[in-house]
Amino acid sequence: MKFQWQPAVAASILVLGTMPGHAGPTIDQYVTFSGFGTLGMVHSDYRQADFTGEFLQPHGAGFSRSWSPTPDSDLGGQADVRIVDGLTGVVQVISRDNEEGNYRPRIEWANIKYAFTPDLAVRVGRTQLPTYERSDSQNVGYALPWVRIPNEIRFSNSATHSDGVGVLYRVKTGAVIQDLQVQFGRTSENFSGAVFHGKDLIVLSDTMQYGNTSVHLAYQTMIYTYSVLAPARFRLGSAGFTYDPGTWFVTGDGNYAHYDFFGDLYAWYLSAGMRLGHFTPYFIYSMEDAPTARPASGLTQLGDEHTAAAGLRWDFAKNVDFKLQLQRVTIKTRDAPASFNNVQPGLRVGDKANVVSLTLDFVF
Repeated sequence: MKFQWQPAVAASILVLGTMPGHAGPTIDQYVTFSGFGTLGMVHSDYRQADFTGEFLQPHGAGFSRSWSPTPDSDLGGQADVRIVDGLTGVVQVISRDNEEGNYRPRIEWANIKYAFTPDLAVRVGRTQLPTYERSDSQNVGYALPWVRIPNEIRFSNSATHSDGVGVLYRVKTGAVIQDLQVQFGRTSENFSGAVFHGKDLIVLSDTMQYGNTSVHLAYQTMIYTYSVLAPARFRLGSAGFTYDPGTWFVTGDGNYAHYDFFGDLYAWYLSAGMRLGHFTPYFIYSMEDAPTARPASGLTQLGDEHTAAAGLRWDFAKNVDFKLQLQRVTIKTRDAPASFNNVQPGLRVGDKANVVSLTLDFVF
């Protein structure tokens, strides 16, 4: 039987965190629990495919049913553990619609970190891949200004985590703070009917903060296998930014990915919003393009689409928000458009889908 190390690591972190270092203290001094969730409903008027919240979801709104809760609804919990001075751990479990069409919980984070100094630390276990600027908060709807991270940019790399070791180093140069990371490990993701495995994973990332401006840069490479394909190399470079003085924000992100079998993928988005008391109206434009003329897979326009969206966030209570998002997606391919699954024979290049998303986000 194959050993499932993620549950074992998660259990070990929690057990270590509850072992008192001296008599008298309660568990609250060692473990902090928090949670988050989203209750969502999505409507799509397009009947030739299902709009989904991420490419791994087999069903959504459109073909299967006009309204669906599956694209965005989720529930997660996190335990932050202080074991001894300098040694901490984190476990995050999330339940959301997956590739099997159910809400079986899965472990997103399960790692232990030791800080040698306030600026230098080593982390071992499962962590999020820093594929884009908001990777760490991609599942926490309340932390996002919109309903979801644009599907186009997530399509380039559906793997979300790394199982391995990482080194974190913070550099302060005047008013500029840089958080540098290097990770080594492996990753995997289940698709419907096949499994993506990545080994020899190397990730480099740098998040720079200067006043109201942040910039995120990342590069990752791995050897991957998918279905019955021979091992091949994957490379991805990404760059994102946010300027947020408080009353308004502008943010953007983009990446380039190359798969030896699937070819090149480009994706980017640009968004701006204005905070007016408890209300934040915002706009997003996003796109994904696969320009490779003759990839080995024969899929010449894998994921191609572009989206124009507008939305409104209402922070009507403490740690709770309501979002309404309207978007029009223009489908540019029959080869698995980034926002759709369960594609039907009637799909045509140039078709447009009008999508309405309603979400209630909360943290506790």
